[in-house]
Formats: sequence, structure tokens, C-alpha cells
Amino acid sequence: MLWYLTSYAIIPCIAAAISAAVFVLVWRQRSSTLTQPFLIMQAAIIVWCVFQAIELSYRSFDGKVIFTVVQYMAIATIPIALLCFALIYSGRERLVTRWLVVGLVALQLPTYLGAPTNMLHRLFWSDLSLLSLPGALILNVTFGPLWYYHLVMSYTLIMIGTVLMVRGLLRAPPLYRRQGAAILIGVFLPWIASILYVGGLRPFGFMDLTPLGFALGGVALAIGIARFHILDLVPTARDAVIAYMGDAVVVLDASRRIVDMNPAALRLVGAPIDTVLGRTVGDLLPNHADLVARFSDLDDAATTISLDRGRGVEHYDLRISPVRGRSGLVSGRLLVLRDIGEQKRAEQELQAAKEAAEEASRAKSAFLANMSHELRTPLNAIIGYSEMLQEDLGQRDESAHSDLGRIAGAGKHLLALINDILDISKIEAGRMELSLEEFSLRPLLDGVIATIEPLARQRGNTLGLQVPQVIPPLITDPTRLQQILLNLLSNAAKFTQDGQIQLEVTLRPGAPDGAEPEMIVFAVRDTGIGMTPEQMNRLFQPFAQADSSTTRQYGGTGLGLAISRSFARMLHGDIYVESSPGEGSTFTLIFPAVRADILKPKI
Repeated sequence: MLWYLTSYAIIPCIAAAISAAVFVLVWRQRSSTLTQPFLIMQAAIIVWCVFQAIELSYRSFDGKVIFTVVQYMAIATIPIALLCFALIYSGRERLVTRWLVVGLVALQLPTYLGAPTNMLHRLFWSDLSLLSLPGALILNVTFGPLWYYHLVMSYTLIMIGTVLMVRGLLRAPPLYRRQGAAILIGVFLPWIASILYVGGLRPFGFMDLTPLGFALGGVALAIGIARFHILDLVPTARDAVIAYMGDAVVVLDASRRIVDMNPAALRLVGAPIDTVLGRTVGDLLPNHADLVARFSDLDDAATTISLDRGRGVEHYDLRISPVRGRSGLVSGRLLVLRDIGEQKRAEQELQAAKEAAEEASRAKSAFLANMSHELRTPLNAIIGYSEMLQEDLGQRDESAHSDLGRIAGAGKHLLALINDILDISKIEAGRMELSLEEFSLRPLLDGVIATIEPLARQRGNTLGLQVPQVIPPLITDPTRLQQILLNLLSNAAKFTQDGQIQLEVTLRPGAPDGAEPEMIVFAVRDTGIGMTPEQMNRLFQPFAQADSSTTRQYGGTGLGLAISRSFARMLHGDIYVESSPGEGSTFTLIFPAVRADILKPKI
């Protein structure tokens, strides 16, 4: 019979069983980037162990040679898979490309090609023979130059992988160090077994314990996988943790377990690293379950949160980012918390200062409104008495008539200024109210034109009015509308010399679906001095005019346009301006046309 039972086959069978169990365990987590080279390595170990057991149980010389060649195909593959595993584990997965694998296979070609063709050149094994031992018939070999090349190359690749993992282990946080310890045990056990074999320290004089070393190393890896989740906790997440960062950084795996924290995060939770690893954020914040649930399913977020842990309310800026593996799949999350307590306190102080300033402004506006009201009464008396005296003495004393006219004019100017201050103060204090009523627009426009016409003629201007043939009655505040139009037209007359001033009124239809209301548009056009863009930017600011020369030449307080725009916005409209230096200006007042004929019920 070619087959026989031998106790020497027990050891490789045990090693194969252990490696198969590890393979099955890791296969469940095959979606991890780290899994692919690990599974290839375990599969190669299984092939090595199985064919070693077969070779020990087979009598034929030719069969033993074939089974030994198959073993070396697997043996040559293990260093390649191990190096790829180490590169990915140490955060260098970008180096693991198809070309790298092709290059590593090329380095092992003397083994892949030399072992199967050894009978042609005798460079891998210079001599092969059968050796009879008690209870076994073994293949006795003498190593050739290609075998020593295979030995050096395999040891070199394994050494590089070992160095990569040791360097990563020395820089890793505590949890990763325990992972690394499990992995290094899995690496060094095969090293020890292989060195014993090459050095001639072989059980029974021939047994190669290297596959058993790999199998026992697989046990260490299995413990690491089950206990420390080696394949879940991808070490590339470690690169995102800046140990000396002032912000608290927490790394979670795909199952929302804490896998790493920087010192700032540990100070925040007030617990040592060993007590928090493997737990969830909810375990550390049991009193904030609602807050934790709010962010538990988010892989990307940027917001502020508040925590009350018995030391007062703490405010943090929270940033959540996904951690992705080489495949692009999310393998965890990165949480960054920045203490913004000082910023919040500054914001609260700023808000308090803003509210205090607004209250002071309202008090100032209320004071000005009351003061302006008190000043109007004596001013009206002064104006009234001066006009009465002017009528009474004017025919008898021309000098007194002129002086009284100047008194009345100065009083009216001061009264207009006080009225403007009263209006702007009421607007700022929120005490200005509209008085809506139904009225006809044409008489109001005629009155405005009649009021402005003397001022326009005084400066050599022509004043025109363009109005639609039919304007329905409107519901608005006629007093405020008149005040706006008088201000716009008086400004046009003031800043235009020997030119034209035109007031155009149009109705702009609304949208058929009612999304936009019907609007009434008042456009005041002049051919005056015009304005620059810089002057227009400050045109509607209280007490602001185009420049100081304008104030000296034309007078005014700079309140009229600010008040007019405020009234326009109270009417749910606005005022716009278009102007160019030397080419005149166009001021456009627009607000919704609330038509009385539509609002009145039909009988």
C-alpha cells in the first residue's frame, strides 16, 4: 500500500485544523481591507500543513516529491501575504498595489519555478532520497543554491513585515499595542520554529515545526481578533489622532465602540484609557441619552452641543467625520470636540451689551420724541405771532415786514427739522404708527405738485406729472405717502438748476396666481447734479448727505430720505435710486397697491 498511518502526521494535522479555524473566524469579517492578505496567508498555511501530513503518510518517492513541491508553493506565498498584511496594518495600504504584488511574486519566482523543475537542474535540492525511520518513511533532501535564495528572500520579506509592525506598535496607543502584541506573537512563533529547522534542531531529526509555529501564531491572532478586534479597528484611524491636540478627539469603530482617545478627550471624561476603550459614548454620558441618540446614526455633522455634568453647563463645538478604509467604505467615525465656553461667554456678554445699547437707543429716541414734541408748541406760537405781526405791520413798515418774514422762515425751518427728528425718533423707538384710510390718489398728487412748483420755478426748473387715466381708490396712509413724495420732489428741485423734474405714476400688475401683488410705482426723475456710487451707499443713513460740500451749498439735515425709506418699508415697499454724476437721478417708490374697490364687499 502507498498510504500508511504515522504518528508524525499528527502535528501538521493539528496545525492545519488550528489554521482552518482561524480562517473561518476571519472569513466572517472579510469586508475589512486587512482581511484579504490575512486569509491568503492562512490558506497557504493550511495547504502547507495538509500536504506535509500527506507527504509523511505516503510511501512513494515520486509522490513525496510532488507533495513537497506543493508545500513550497504555499511556503513561498506566505511571506508575500504577510508583508501586504503588515503594510496595511501599519497605515501604508496605499503601497499595496497590483504592481507591488507582481514584484513580490517575481522575487519568489526561483521558488515557484525552481522547486517543480528541480529534477531537470538540481538547483533547488541537489539530492533527494528516501530515509526509513521507526514508524515513518521520510524524504531526505540536500539543499541547493535556489533553496538558500528562497530562504534569504522569505526571511527578508518576513523581516520587513515584522519591522513595520514593531514600529507601528511602538507609536500606537495602548489598545493598539495590545493588538500589536497579539500580532507579533503570531509573527515570532513561525520565526522561532523556522530558525530551529534551519539550524538543524529538528524533532525526530527531520520534523519541520514551522507550520506548527504559524498555526500557534494563528491562535494568538484569533485571540487578538476576538478580544481586541484587530480587523475592525483599522490602525489608519490612529493617524487622525493628534496626541497633543487641544481639542478632544475620539475614534469610534463601525459598531460605535470607542477605539482611541487623545489626552484631551481623556481629561474631558476624567477616566483612564483602559476603562473607556471598547465602550460606547452612551456609556460615558448616561445622563445625556437624548443627545447621544441624536448623533448616533450620523457619519457627518458640525454643530454645537451643551453638557451639564454637575460642573455647570459646558459648551462644545462638535465635528463628526467618517473614517474610510481603502475600499471607500465607512469603517468608523472621528469625533472632535472643541471647548467653546469662552466664546459662548463672550457671545452672551456681547448680546447683553447689544441689548443695553438698544435699550439706551430706545430711551434716547423716546427722549428726543418727547423733547421735540415740547419744542413744537412754542415754535408754532412764534411762527403764528410773527405771521400775524407781519400782516399787521407789513403795510406800515417794510423793514419790520422783512424782519418778521425772516423770523417766520427761520421758525418754519426749525419746525421742519424738529418734525424730522420727531419722526426718526418715533421710528427708532418703534412708536411710529400708520393711519390707513381710503383716498383718491389724484387730488393728493395735485396738492404735492402745487406745493413743490414754487420751489421748482425758483431754480428755473419745469415740473411735470404723468399719471394713468384711471387710478382706483387706494387704502394706505396718505399723510406718509404725501410726506415721502414731498421729500423726493423737494430734493429733486433743490439739486436741479434749469432742468426738468418729472413725477411718473404707474400700476404694475401682479402675478395671475397671486404669488406677487399688484404694485404702485412712483418715479421721481430729475436732470440735476447726480451722485456717485459711494454717495448713494450712504444716502439713506440718518444725518448722512452726499458730502460736506452738499450740506454747505444746499442745506438740509440728511434725515428726509432715511425717514422716507422707513415709511416706505412700513408700507411693505421700498425706495430705490439710480444715478450718475452730472446726469441726474431717479428715485423710485414702490409698495403694494391695496385697492379699495376690490376690498369693498359687493352688494
